[in-house]
Amino acid sequence: MTRKILILDDEDQYIVSLRDFLHEFNYNVCVAMSSDQALDVIKKDKPDLVLFDYKLSDMDGEHFFKKAKEISPDTLYILITAWNDPPTLDRFKKMGVNDIILKPINLEKLLKDIKIMLGNGD
Repeated sequence: MTRKILILDDEDQYIVSLRDFLHEFNYNVCVAMSSDQALDVIKKDKPDLVLFDYKLSDMDGEHFFKKAKEISPDTLYILITAWNDPPTLDRFKKMGVNDIILKPINLEKLLKDIKIMLGNGD
């Protein structure tokens, strides 16, 4: 079974490279450039995993995560951020984020974490 991953970020080149990387491992990846678009995808498609940034142009990651978690509490969520602020990261952990990856992303670590959370992607 192919697992669905949603990537939310407002940097299109970042999204494309991450999407292409995950496609190589047989994940079904969709992308969103805004929080509202991502929330619509979560409502309609119920992805298995959402990768989302903290700093977004239309909504901060904390508000996005709260809304997304209400819509789909069983979905797994990974915060990907360059914002290495321990109180903020602790707050996300307490809110229930499944994992936090700091930018620049170590793709091998990200893939390992995804495989642990979702399986191999086959």
